[in-house]
Amino acid sequence: MPAGLLYAGSAIKRSGYRVKIIDLYLYDFSDLDQGNEKLDFVDKVISEFDPAVVGFGGIATSYGRVKRLSEYIKRANPEITQIAGGALSSVYDLLLKNTRVDVIFYKEAEVNLVNFLDSLKNNKSFNNIEGISYREGENIKVNSSLEQVKDLDDIPFPDYSLLDTKRYLHSMNDWIKDSGIVLQNNPDYDRIVSKVKNKMYMPIYSSRGCINKCSFCYRHLDGHRQHSVKYVINHIKYLKEIFGLDGFQFCDELFNARIDWIMDFCDALDQERLNIFYMIGGARVARVNEFMLKRLKEAGCVEIAYGHESGSDVILKEYKKGATTQQNINITNLSVSAGMNSPVQLVIGSPGENNLTIRESINFLKSVNAYTYSLNYLIPLPQAPIWKFVEEKNLVDNTEKYLDLVADSGGVPLVNLTKEPDKMWKSWGPLIRKEMRLYYYKKTKPILYLVYKIFIKIRYLLAQIAPVWVKRLVPGFLKSKF
Repeated sequence: MPAGLLYAGSAIKRSGYRVKIIDLYLYDFSDLDQGNEKLDFVDKVISEFDPAVVGFGGIATSYGRVKRLSEYIKRANPEITQIAGGALSSVYDLLLKNTRVDVIFYKEAEVNLVNFLDSLKNNKSFNNIEGISYREGENIKVNSSLEQVKDLDDIPFPDYSLLDTKRYLHSMNDWIKDSGIVLQNNPDYDRIVSKVKNKMYMPIYSSRGCINKCSFCYRHLDGHRQHSVKYVINHIKYLKEIFGLDGFQFCDELFNARIDWIMDFCDALDQERLNIFYMIGGARVARVNEFMLKRLKEAGCVEIAYGHESGSDVILKEYKKGATTQQNINITNLSVSAGMNSPVQLVIGSPGENNLTIRESINFLKSVNAYTYSLNYLIPLPQAPIWKFVEEKNLVDNTEKYLDLVADSGGVPLVNLTKEPDKMWKSWGPLIRKEMRLYYYKKTKPILYLVYKIFIKIRYLLAQIAPVWVKRLVPGFLKSKF
């Protein structure tokens, strides 16, 4: 669910303007250069709605698509003002220099976006509108910064009628399937499945921002602010009433900034007898204790995800995670013991990464029995702290082309930040997957594990005696796929 567009659109609608949100990711706009059907769709929407302004949201990797769309819209509708905001503002200079976007909005747009529309409607200057940048002749003008909303409770619930909300509901049956063997090994598996089977859930937010700034993160919001418990409870009641849901996924960057807030939230769920289940998508191990996990489970939590990122203390320090490998191990195992699913996610390829740190991450995955996990290579993006390293080492020749590449293939090895050769750097992902697949077989299917070990050994021995011409004819000949 495009939460940024939803909150901005709701503010616009409350101010009396017409607004329409189109989530292009629902229409597979990944290949805008192929054919005209998708652009015909854009033409149809613009023709029917007849907007004065078209706005774009997203992150830096959306840059290339915004560029192509803004050029197309400008040619067909030169009178339309085009704007962009949210995390996409991290590439504001590229947007204003190389695309047809006219104005960039920073931080939260609930206030200054309405002020901008009022000024545009009345043909007034944008000089006094805080938190925007725009072209002024051949120059780019950056206005004074915008003060963030101090009390998030001042922001009304989003107007969900602006989206086809059913497209953002997810099946817990799919969640059960995707969790796989990790969930099946949970001591509370039967209880969890009986609670969530055949039910749906939707995303929700209790806060904005984060107290940390990891090296690979770009944050367009400052600090961390959280709604009151009462606000969140009322929001849940509202969503239950209009959608008939019992499940929610908290998509906060940091859900557990305050343990006392967590306790009050669990108490409120019990007092209101809402009987919901929920997942927490962003938590920090340094702010967790055993009693908190117990209360979360009692109050309906079925999953809590932490940003583990690595099993090496060296890399965790580089990432500025504020946690140790042992903390990650202890809290993850404690969460599972408490009766919640706790998925593991790794980001590999920090400048200090090497064979030793990768081996430490493999050992970490094994220590928490992470048979299934998320694994991605570090992708540096403009204005994230790691981007300074990229610039200093001149690792990206053309930022525009790089962002297009990331948009189409994010998570795979693209920029080698390490001191290791490319071949070795690219081998780490397959190595982790091979090791963990063998570990899975060893723990759950010992006979199959033995068969595969023998098979891999035979393949290796054959590879040693295979003629050179065979190896050249078949790249990767007889190498293990595990």
